[in-house]
Amino acid sequence: MGKNTVHNPTYEISKGKEEDLEDIVKLWVEIIEWHANIDSNFKLDIEGKENFTTMLLNAFNDLSQVVYVAKEKDLLIGFLYGYIKNLSGFFKHRIVAHISDIAVLIEHRRKGIGTALINKFQNELALKFKATDITLYVHVNNTDAIDFYHNLGFNDRLLTMERKIE
Repeated sequence: MGKNTVHNPTYEISKGKEEDLEDIVKLWVEIIEWHANIDSNFKLDIEGKENFTTMLLNAFNDLSQVVYVAKEKDLLIGFLYGYIKNLSGFFKHRIVAHISDIAVLIEHRRKGIGTALINKFQNELALKFKATDITLYVHVNNTDAIDFYHNLGFNDRLLTMERKIE
């Protein structure tokens, strides 16, 4: 076990590798399909899986992006993909660490895995780049996730509104 690995008696969290890619994408597709059931805008595009795979491949070689995986033995049970954003141009410059995607298999939820993934992201990538905040997006109908993030100290900041054009 490397120094950058979080060990728990039942799972380990470490940086993702190309060999994890197929399992990460499979879990991501499951999560997207779940989201599509609550919001049709999340229906996976024909190139969506390929685009996500390419994005992760780029992340493996970019120091401002990271993929962490949670594994139980050799089984991937969760992952987090995040990156650093420099916000400037209109408002006071700040650096934020943004969580783009986080997922844990349903049968492994409520075991501290999501919290451990976020803590690893904060303690490694966010602090390395001196980020002032961690941001993420969550669907308004995903109340379990909203409660989870609130329990970790996340606050509601912006609300995206939409109106269909008919």
